[in-house]
Amino acid sequence: MRLFKKFRRSEGNSASNHHDGRMSRFLRRNFSTQGNLDEGLQLLNEYLGLTAANSHLTMSGDETVKAPTQAHARAVIYAPDMDGQADPGEVVWVNIRTQKNGELELRSVLIIGRRKHTLLGLLISSNADFNDSPNWIRIGSGPWEQEGNEAYIRLDKVLEVPESEIQRRGVSMPERRYDLIAARLRSDYGWH
Repeated sequence: MRLFKKFRRSEGNSASNHHDGRMSRFLRRNFSTQGNLDEGLQLLNEYLGLTAANSHLTMSGDETVKAPTQAHARAVIYAPDMDGQADPGEVVWVNIRTQKNGELELRSVLIIGRRKHTLLGLLISSNADFNDSPNWIRIGSGPWEQEGNEAYIRLDKVLEVPESEIQRRGVSMPERRYDLIAARLRSDYGWH
């Protein structure tokens, strides 16, 4: 701050050339760029743990909890908003184990609610065996299924997922399909 005041006082003086030189040297020495923007972003990503080398650290375990749907009965609304938080109606991707002691799989999940920083979601699957199961309903194809197959959503289990463990891709369930899911949650599982 003192240097800035000194520089401002000297602007009108003939001796300002001397101070301009000092200021220029000061600015070059302390504020010159080293490398380029890509290198800076790479360093920042490494520091934040967002590089491929660190990806095993961020998504290393199955942090999801599976619970009966009735245990989470609450108001169900459609409110997708591609802001900072995942909202009901959005489809997100989560690393989960679908079988006991199985490998982690990146699976699509429909968000139906939240509890602070924990999201409540329903598992989406393209397994046609679920077509006749009373705990699953058909939701059709969409961006939640990479190969364009018909998909189904599980209603009897809610996944509790830490919001920090999801991947967002800007996908939301169409409102009419979400309304069908909400109607089943209300009629069969005590949601309102």
